[in-house]
Amino acid sequence: MKNNPKISIIMPVYNVETFLSEAIESVLNQTFYDFEFVIINDGSTDNSLEIIKNYEKKDSRIVLLDNKENLGITKSLNIGLNKARGEYIARMDGDDISEKERIEIQYDFLKKNRDVFLVGTETKRIDEKGTVFGIFKPVFTKNELMKNILENNLIYHPTIMMKNKKDLFYREKMYYVEDYDLYLRLISEGKKLDNISLPLLKYRIREDSICISKAGKQNLFAKKAREFYKERLKYGKDSYDKFDPMEILSIDIEKTTDKSFLEAEAEASFRSNNFKQLRKISRKYFRYYGFFNKTGFYYIISFAGICLVDLARKIRRLPRNIFYIFLYFL
Repeated sequence: MKNNPKISIIMPVYNVETFLSEAIESVLNQTFYDFEFVIINDGSTDNSLEIIKNYEKKDSRIVLLDNKENLGITKSLNIGLNKARGEYIARMDGDDISEKERIEIQYDFLKKNRDVFLVGTETKRIDEKGTVFGIFKPVFTKNELMKNILENNLIYHPTIMMKNKKDLFYREKMYYVEDYDLYLRLISEGKKLDNISLPLLKYRIREDSICISKAGKQNLFAKKAREFYKERLKYGKDSYDKFDPMEILSIDIEKTTDKSFLEAEAEASFRSNNFKQLRKISRKYFRYYGFFNKTGFYYIISFAGICLVDLARKIRRLPRNIFYIFLYFL
């Protein structure tokens, strides 16, 4: 491509050969054509690199970057950002599936809403076999999102499209929450974020997904991202440079009593049907924080059949007051 493309789609890849072809084809078959597809192979040890090379031969929009060793998702993303030539940046993961009109819809949205810097979308949650088991419906208006994003990360990272700017980068010490930290930094700069109320991506949940395998530590890094945000509001800068991520990375699940860590680990165990681990974490949690809470709910349901467990997964998405009323009558 002689001229710069309108969009650079960035996708880091590490050992996802089972899902990779479907992910790549979902991008190449978009209704919007004017993009470059920057794929960073992050030292994969399976056949991921060979799969990417085969597609590279067929489609000139693919730009392959090959890390000779595994650098991790954040460094890989920054490598992709440094290479990106597009007016806009879109994200994609190697095990997800973009709907055919995703890029066109997001591009049109950002063109029409010039005050928005970054936009995400709804997602369909799929399992390893591709079966849809839920829909993530984020907050949709700018005002609501900006008000509530300090409570939770309300934008799914693989769905985002954002304006490209020279100093755009992810902070490498913010393990598992590099996206959330970026959103809060953008807000600190006065940038507006939004979501589109359409499910434009199928988001695959696997047993080794960060939201399950690293749930407790991810929760603590998210708290740190919020602390940095508040520091920037108060002082105009944060203490990121002094932050040692080993404070969190070295936490031993067997020894910690941190409330948010245990809550996150219990919920992740519930979501992955690891009920033995859930009960172990829950009993520890009860000793310090009592039984009448969401963790107690998960603990009780873990002894039920799979039908009740599936019902419980729907109930946990209810508003908090309704959730506790239900819990009271158990």
